[in-house]
Amino acid sequence: MTKRRFRAAAVQTLARLGDYDHNIKLATQYVEDAVRQGAELIVFPECMDTGYLFDSAEHARELAETVTDGPFVTALSALAAKHGVYIASGITEWDPEKKKIFNSGVMFDRKGGLACHYHKQFLATHDQNWFEFGERGCPVVDTDLGRIGLLICFDGRIPEIFRSMTLQGAEIIVDMANFFSMDQADMWGPARAYENGVWLVAATKAGYERSIYYPGGSMIVDPKGRVVSKVPYDTHGMAVADVDPEMAGDKSIYAADDKIAGRRPETYGALALPYEQTPVCGLADQPLVPSKSVTKVAAVQMHCTRGAADPEVVLEMIDHTAKLGAKVITAPEYAFSPTWAPSASEAKEQARATPAILEKVSAIASRYGCLIAAPVIEEDAGKLFVSTVLIGPDGGRVGSYRKTHLTAEERAWATAGDAYPVFDTQFGRIGVMSGFDGVFPETSRCLGVGGADIVLWPAALREPYERELLAVPRAEDNRVALVLANRVDSPYPGGSMVVPPTGFPMWDINVAAPRSLQLGAVMPRHVDLAVCRQKMMIPKVDMFANRMPETYAPLVAA
Repeated sequence: MTKRRFRAAAVQTLARLGDYDHNIKLATQYVEDAVRQGAELIVFPECMDTGYLFDSAEHARELAETVTDGPFVTALSALAAKHGVYIASGITEWDPEKKKIFNSGVMFDRKGGLACHYHKQFLATHDQNWFEFGERGCPVVDTDLGRIGLLICFDGRIPEIFRSMTLQGAEIIVDMANFFSMDQADMWGPARAYENGVWLVAATKAGYERSIYYPGGSMIVDPKGRVVSKVPYDTHGMAVADVDPEMAGDKSIYAADDKIAGRRPETYGALALPYEQTPVCGLADQPLVPSKSVTKVAAVQMHCTRGAADPEVVLEMIDHTAKLGAKVITAPEYAFSPTWAPSASEAKEQARATPAILEKVSAIASRYGCLIAAPVIEEDAGKLFVSTVLIGPDGGRVGSYRKTHLTAEERAWATAGDAYPVFDTQFGRIGVMSGFDGVFPETSRCLGVGGADIVLWPAALREPYERELLAVPRAEDNRVALVLANRVDSPYPGGSMVVPPTGFPMWDINVAAPRSLQLGAVMPRHVDLAVCRQKMMIPKVDMFANRMPETYAPLVAA
């Protein structure tokens, strides 16, 4: 069926705690305004019926409504039927059968029927004071507007939830939110839309509710990660935009690659394991010695070029970096190749040079007592692999990572790896993702589940959003220090950096870490392993223990 364009509206307002009459009146006004503007999908924020910051679980129970006959949902159902539109909103739900309170999302269809019903899965600290963890999985429903999935606020910080809906064919993700910080809107919303190639319609509150300040950030984002409409911060209003569901069918990236078809689900098994069976479980409880738990890492933005193809130029810069005290060092992808996208013949030539290069890397590592990640091409049993070899402080080989997600150009000559090893070293637990791997959230997530403290990302970036939208979430989602070393001759050059496990104070990465285009630039940072081991975003909100892997079946399905 050919999809047609439609207009969506994301409402930015503020519910009044415990005042159903006021909140219904507010919703009615916004629905009528949205309909006048031609909107067919209207989205309200989280807990729009009751407000959000309750006194206690008993207070929440007193205010909560059922999805069948509650006052707010009844009003929304009637509005949807009256105007022939879809209306989605967050509500405080009482389930009389389960005797539980849920932070829920509902969407009513054009006839007022309940089209989709969702429970928030990833609960914030205060959520856990009165709500139960969601029990409805990651639902996606067919509508005449397209396939729509619902999620709520913090759910967007868990990449598996968005991804699971995308893999069920979602074209539009509706986010009913109470964003507490601007980065949730400015970075995570566009990042999730970009990495999955889907529309995002996100509605959040603006204003103060007791001790909570909601800055706003309601927006509509297209499948390329571009914000097409947004409500200004600290104001009430609507983000309105035309949505073309067919755009979500285009998952292309680069010249001939695909964000979904390029996945390697057979390698993601760790993402479906119960927390207790993963290496990350319990790491935060293991003692660290403060004087030995700080590591200096560095991204060395140095590689061979057409004009300087001698590997010695790269080795010399790595040597200088080690001399200045860096203990974990990585260079960009294909650092010893004069091109960012080697051909089959160039790859074979590079593979022949690899043993001699690694011997020289070994000498540097042992001379300065550091760990060096050497992005090379290796030949094994007649096959070529895009490898990152880790050489330890004794000059010995710690291990290697073989690139798992290959680009179309690489598939012409390389064999893909099939594992995401995490190496336990004296400088921390280290994982690697290479180039195109970073586009897939599963890569860094597997490393996070594997207990990584530091993730090295040797790269040859091709699109701005790989750095501007994906780098910080890859670090913060997994509470790892991310060391990005990028080439300066790739389609999106430079910008090597180290992202702390808690991200930057400023969410605009071009302000927080201005992009350098200098060949030979070195980006160092001290990393506190204790911060990397602590996988909590905020108290009681563990980025791994709070996952619900039983709902992530689409991630590992062929």
